[in-house]
Amino acid sequence: MDGNQAVLKALLFNDTSSEGHHGCHLVMQQIYTLAEQAGLEILRSCPMHHDWQTDDQLQSDIRAADICLVNGEGTMHDDAPLALRYGALARYCREHGVPCFLINSVWQNNVRLNADAPLFTRVFVRDVLSQAALDEIGVSAEVVPDLTLTYRYEGATPNRRGLLINGSVLTERLREAWRISCTNARLRYVSIRTVAPLQLGKGFDVYLRKNLRKRLKAYRRIAASYLHRYPAELPNSLIDRLRWRYAVLAPLRFLALLRRSEGVVTGRFHLVTLCLVTGTPFYAIPSNTHKIEALLRQVGLIERLRLSYEQAVADAHCVAFSKTEQALIESFLHKARQQADAMFAQMAQIARNQRASH
Repeated sequence: MDGNQAVLKALLFNDTSSEGHHGCHLVMQQIYTLAEQAGLEILRSCPMHHDWQTDDQLQSDIRAADICLVNGEGTMHDDAPLALRYGALARYCREHGVPCFLINSVWQNNVRLNADAPLFTRVFVRDVLSQAALDEIGVSAEVVPDLTLTYRYEGATPNRRGLLINGSVLTERLREAWRISCTNARLRYVSIRTVAPLQLGKGFDVYLRKNLRKRLKAYRRIAASYLHRYPAELPNSLIDRLRWRYAVLAPLRFLALLRRSEGVVTGRFHLVTLCLVTGTPFYAIPSNTHKIEALLRQVGLIERLRLSYEQAVADAHCVAFSKTEQALIESFLHKARQQADAMFAQMAQIARNQRASH
C-alpha cells in the first residue's frame, strides 16, 4: 500500500472462523492479511450467523464504512437463507452508496438470489463453474481461487509415510470413508475439525463469549469421544463424536501431518486446498456443490477426482504426483496469490475512487 493513502474502513461479513475447522480458520486469516496489505482496516468482522438486518448499530456502521466485504465461501448456493441475507446486504449497501464486494464464493443453483447478484459492486467467485452460472444471468464475475491457496506453507521436506482418509459434509460419504478405514490397516482416519479460536478486537463482544462456550463444548465432546467405540457400520449418532475423536487441533500440526503423508483421500473441499498448499498427493470425492470438481479442473488435476472412497483407495498405490502435476500445482498457486493480491487492490481502488467522488 502507498504510505500516503488513507486506510479504508472495512466491514467483513460471513466470518466463518468460529465454525470449527481448519479451512475456515485459514480463510479468515488470509482475508485479514490480504486486506491489510491493500490498505483496508477491518473494523468489524460479522460472525457467520449474525443477522445484520436486526442490528441497528451494525446498519449504522455499514452506512459509515468505506467498503463491505462478503466472504461467500460455500454459502451462496440453493437460495439458502444465509445467502439471501447477504444478497439483501448488497441491496442495502447499494441504496446507501457503500461499495459491497462478494469474494471467495461459490454460486450455484440460485433463483431468488440471482436478483441480488447485480447489486454487488464486484463479484469474485472461486471457480469457473460459479462464473458460468452468473454469466447465464448476465452478471460478470471474476475468478479468484479459494483464499486458503494464498497461504505459504514453510514445512520441512517430508519423508512421506502412510495414507490419510478424511470424510465429507455428506453423511453417507463420511460413513463410507470410516467403514473403509476400519478394514484397511494402511489408512489413518483424520478429521479437519478444530476448536474455535479465542478472538478479541473483531467488533463484536459476542465473539469472546461465543467462542469460550464453543471451546468448552468442544473439549467436553473431545473427552467424551474417547469413551465410545466406533463400529465399521457407524450409526449417525456417533458421527459428531468421530469427528472430534480424530481431530488434530493445532493448525501447524495438522498441516505437518498432511505434509508427511504419502497421500490423502478426502471429500472435503478445504482439505483438497490444504493438500495443494502442502504439496500432498490426494484423491478427491465430490461434495455437496461443484466446488471440488471445479477446483480440480482449474488446476489441471481433474483426473484426481474419484466417484467413491472405495475407488480412490483402490488407486492409492499410484497416488504420488507426477512431475507434470507438481508443475501445474506450483503454477496454479503462484497465479492464485497474484489474483488475490490484484482483487484486494482493485476493491481498495474502487472504494477510494468512490470516497473521493463524494
